[in-house]
Amino acid sequence: MELYFCISLQRAGNTLLGSILNQNPDVTLTANSPLTEIIYQLDLIKTNNEIPQQQNFPHHESLNNVIKKTFYTYSETFKTKYVINRSNWWSNGNLELLEKYFDKKIKFLILYRNPLECLASLLKAYKVKKENLKIDADYYMNPETGVLGNAIKQIDLVQKNYEHLFITYDQLIANPQSTVNSVYNFFNIPKFEHNFKNLKKFEIQGIKYDDSIFGDVDLHTIRPDKIEKKPYAIEDFLLPSVIEKYKNTGKEYES
Repeated sequence: MELYFCISLQRAGNTLLGSILNQNPDVTLTANSPLTEIIYQLDLIKTNNEIPQQQNFPHHESLNNVIKKTFYTYSETFKTKYVINRSNWWSNGNLELLEKYFDKKIKFLILYRNPLECLASLLKAYKVKKENLKIDADYYMNPETGVLGNAIKQIDLVQKNYEHLFITYDQLIANPQSTVNSVYNFFNIPKFEHNFKNLKKFEIQGIKYDDSIFGDVDLHTIRPDKIEKKPYAIEDFLLPSVIEKYKNTGKEYES
């Protein structure tokens, strides 16, 4: 099994690309996975005073061995030859753990979309009330802790230090066949004849996203009949002050 990694902005086409790639019985592009948290928690055992056995006899190499194998133990359950693990690998701490414990060449798929479009799509999906639009926008775009802001900030670090394939949402929508081919070429995966119509909802081994845990939201719906960009104005979901504040965020990636 070959294991690769994916970082992305939310609302950048993850679900759509996964629904396409996972038609191939040899490929799994995972859902947004907890693998980073699993690795972090295992590494934390070394310094966790609530686990006295490790502190009493700090044989770290045995725990290191468990962590190294966890990458594959988690991924082998998908039973495919190629696994692209999507998670928040972009953060400094997670990249350090990846470097420390993953024993093969690290290759990244980066999925990107105009940040204002991502932000508008998030606020739309969560049905944010008008009086909360600014607060929630700043929450998502915070460069240190926001799911959009932090990812945007860290993309540059990934690009400078790792072999990567950068794909935009617009590229995926405009030419899904070419986009899929670029993924196969980058990861050296044999080509597969995909269906770009009558798409099925994203699932892996019968498991689907349960968005009800977030309330009344619409996060992982894709159009089954065709691939196209949903036409709506970001001004319908973003305040003018928010658009002005973040209009240049991520511009360096839009060449």
